[in-house]
Amino acid sequence: MPHGKPAGIPCVQLDDDYRCRLFGRPERPAFCASLRPSPEMCGRDRRQASDMLLSLERATAP
Repeated sequence: MPHGKPAGIPCVQLDDDYRCRLFGRPERPAFCASLRPSPEMCGRDRRQASDMLLSLERATAP
């Protein structure tokens, strides 16, 4: 997504299982490659990760 991605919208590179289609490939954006997820960021499951992202989006909204 060359012009960024709106909050709450999945990346266009995610497949139906929310797995990155570019993982491990040279065309994967540097931002994605530099992300180091942790249990504090992701929680125990997808639901907790989504809740955390929503909280961060709200806290950083203009």
